[in-house]
Amino acid sequence: DNVPNYFGGSIEAAGNVTAYSDIKLKTNIEVIPDALDKVSKISGNTFDWNEEKQNTYNGKDYGVIAQEIKDVMPELVDTRDNGYLAVKYDKIVPLLIESIKELKKEIEELKSK
Repeated sequence: DNVPNYFGGSIEAAGNVTAYSDIKLKTNIEVIPDALDKVSKISGNTFDWNEEKQNTYNGKDYGVIAQEIKDVMPELVDTRDNGYLAVKYDKIVPLLIESIKELKKEIEELKSK
């Protein structure tokens, strides 16, 4: 099967949405380096959707800028057939986890002085 990895409609789920995370399915596992530095280079934003450019979304929303994410972690951004960039939002979570841990370490070091 040659199934595309893009679906143009909305997806609604009544239950949990899960993905494989089992360590048995992974190799070459490494902690994300310099996570806090990476997070510092991206922004969380409020914005209004440009309804002249697309008709899927409208009104005020929250999100990131794909170009910023691409500069920091290019594998988290796909270019769609229409040329627009799309972010794999779920893949940002590990980055946030590691950046919080880096902040915690910095705080603990400052407290111990």
